[in-house]
Amino acid sequence: MPSGAYSQSQNLFSFENVYLHMRKVDSADSAKSVKRSSVKTPSLSLENHTLYFNTSCDGCTLQLLDESGNVKYTKVIPENTSNITLPSDMAGGCELQIIRGQYCFYGLIDL
Repeated sequence: MPSGAYSQSQNLFSFENVYLHMRKVDSADSAKSVKRSSVKTPSLSLENHTLYFNTSCDGCTLQLLDESGNVKYTKVIPENTSNITLPSDMAGGCELQIIRGQYCFYGLIDL
């Protein structure tokens, strides 16, 4: 096997999938509109401090919260973004949130 192929396959195993749950941000707004399609959960991977978007999150808000629930980082995800480097001064466990309209997708990550 060529050495380049080995290093590429080796790199695939350093990514960690980020598993997200969903909750509504404001249930009062959800009663006003009827949605007929299901909500698609974003697919994300993490390697060190780089977050990779496997599905589009254009225009969504990304937030990182500490263990006390305080927002430590927030960013609107620009169009056509495939990855974002998270702040290197953040370390340990935190909650990652992707906010899309009235939905918040959230999960725990370890930086």
